[in-house]
Amino acid sequence: MSRQHILLVEDDQELARLVMDYLHSEDYTVVSCSNTLKAKKLLATQGFDLMICDVMLPGSSGFELVQQIRSQFKGPILFMTAQTTVTAQLHGLELGAQDYLLKPIDPRLLLAKIRVFLPLPQQQQVANPLLQQDNLRIDKLSGHVSLAGQPLNLTNAELQLLITLLEHFPLAVCRERLFREQLNREYDGTDRTIDGRASRLRKKLQAVDARWNIRNVWGQGYSISVNAEGDAG
Repeated sequence: MSRQHILLVEDDQELARLVMDYLHSEDYTVVSCSNTLKAKKLLATQGFDLMICDVMLPGSSGFELVQQIRSQFKGPILFMTAQTTVTAQLHGLELGAQDYLLKPIDPRLLLAKIRVFLPLPQQQQVANPLLQQDNLRIDKLSGHVSLAGQPLNLTNAELQLLITLLEHFPLAVCRERLFREQLNREYDGTDRTIDGRASRLRKKLQAVDARWNIRNVWGQGYSISVNAEGDAG
């Protein structure tokens, strides 16, 4: 399934990072910028499916941005702002935005709003939809994962990590590649997001079959392995 492309215009860097991480874990590609000038350049050079925009931004406002680009950008626009007055909400909707979300917003609600205006694309044909090693089986079309005949309940982020590691079994996948493909950003040498996902995935696998392990291979990245003797290692 191809990822849908979202532009986030938000000058609160911590909030932007949280939104990007959450939406990326739900299989969206998110590009963030902190001002309207950069946003206009990105909109002119990249194809976005949806835009999330703050109102109070350095320089010109989110309202001004939407007013300037609405005739060119045909995708849904969601304002996400601390401007709570009815007048501001009405103005945002009158400019052509599909919704006006008030901060702070639960990321699950933001995701639900996005899915209202940006339905998931139809699943595309995959050359080899079934991926299997030993007693671990993945249907890449449906996202169904089973281990020793039992279904595994994985998040989208965990599923994508498992698919990548299993496709390279038994070789290690470098951390830099995982960051680019899984998080849509470069590894900065300190970020532990992939470490956390690998740890949670390892625990879910070993809760069903202790032979499976995900290892952090020093200097190489992460690899997935299965021990025929039943030792988790």
